[in-house]
Amino acid sequence: MAMSKVVSLLKLSTKVGLSGLAVYTTYDLGIWGNCKQGEQVFYKLQSTKLADVLPVEVTSQLPEMTMPEELTGTISAVGDVKKNMWGYYNSGVGSVCGGLASLPDTVKGWSDQAVEIVKENIK
Repeated sequence: MAMSKVVSLLKLSTKVGLSGLAVYTTYDLGIWGNCKQGEQVFYKLQSTKLADVLPVEVTSQLPEMTMPEELTGTISAVGDVKKNMWGYYNSGVGSVCGGLASLPDTVKGWSDQAVEIVKENIK
């Protein structure tokens, strides 16, 4: 019984310690700062290679790793959205206003359809 409590305490301590380490490390890197700091961390992590972090004995045994194509495509897509942000915003505002303007006609059309369906089901 006592051994299970020790194992449970050890598991909890490990989880709390790793969580704290993750929060401290991300804070130390500057991820929790403002947008400029986050962008600097992104570029810093993007240019960091595994060989810069791990010792030569370990990296010599690892295969060469590259950034996945999906990630680079997503990064370029986010950059495109950042460049055209106001255009997307204006398009969204126009769509919402158009939807609100046509709302009475849309609701009337749906209610007419609902009435027709109910009439057909009553027959």
